[in-house]
Amino acid sequence: VVVTTFMPHHFEGDWDKAGACPKTKPYRNGEKEVEGMNGEMRKVEIEEVVAAKVKGSEDGRFRFEVLDITELALLRPDGHPGPYMNSFPFFHGVQERVQNDCVHWCLPGPIDTWNEIFLEMIKKWGEETRSED
Repeated sequence: VVVTTFMPHHFEGDWDKAGACPKTKPYRNGEKEVEGMNGEMRKVEIEEVVAAKVKGSEDGRFRFEVLDITELALLRPDGHPGPYMNSFPFFHGVQERVQNDCVHWCLPGPIDTWNEIFLEMIKKWGEETRSED
């Protein structure tokens, strides 16, 4: 069982008050940190997967791993759909601020990276299984 960690938001301002993410480029390493609620969510998720991993290994039926994408997702505010989450986003002109949907990563980039990491995890498991034989 692979569980991904929390995808943080990139809003500037409040989400429920037309907050938006105007970023068009990735953050540089160290420019943005996982903190506040995002950090707490990540911490809880990792703790729970570790606890499930211990319990799952007791009977040997389940293997639990965490795919920690929180920091990777945080660094890619340019990877969510922005105005393009709606059909014809500029039909009524260009809005000053566009609310972004940081949960649905539809654009190439971040999610492709997570898939590559996931594939490497699977390959590693295969190598471990072969070395046990």
